[in-house]
Amino acid sequence: MFLVRRSIFLGARKCARVPLLKSSGCVSLRRPTARFNSIRTLASNGGPGSTDGHQIPREVLELSSDVYHTRSDAFLEAIQDQLEEISDLYPQLLPDVELNQGVMTVAVPAFGTYVLNKQPPNKQIWLSSPISGPNRFDLVQERWVSLRDGQELLELLNRELSTAIPEPVALDA
Repeated sequence: MFLVRRSIFLGARKCARVPLLKSSGCVSLRRPTARFNSIRTLASNGGPGSTDGHQIPREVLELSSDVYHTRSDAFLEAIQDQLEEISDLYPQLLPDVELNQGVMTVAVPAFGTYVLNKQPPNKQIWLSSPISGPNRFDLVQERWVSLRDGQELLELLNRELSTAIPEPVALDA
């Protein structure tokens, strides 16, 4: 079987795209490309860099797996306990909080589902938020902080969940 690439001729010019019905132009079927920051080496010292070009704190690089697992498990369990208390007070607003094998799901019908999960290879906690999107958090000075924008995970969760619950949310771990 042969794959044949079809080209469409429009007037005097050749178009390898799909023609518009109301126009003599062409429309590309390619999706626009998005630019993402990537982790890169710093030019100044050749050390590891973060996605915004700043140097990764030494304590993040030297974090042992045992300490990572201890801190991340304690953090997720503390958050789960507090969210379950809120769920008991407002079952319609926060009906489901589950933690299973390092993955926490928090259903918020007003927005969608939050997912927090451990990423042991990177020693991070990842958040997928229906409001702010995905983010990654590293343990810096006993706080889970995004190296991209400096946001703290707890502050982000408190701010977003406070818009769904009738009283301010103040999660603490």
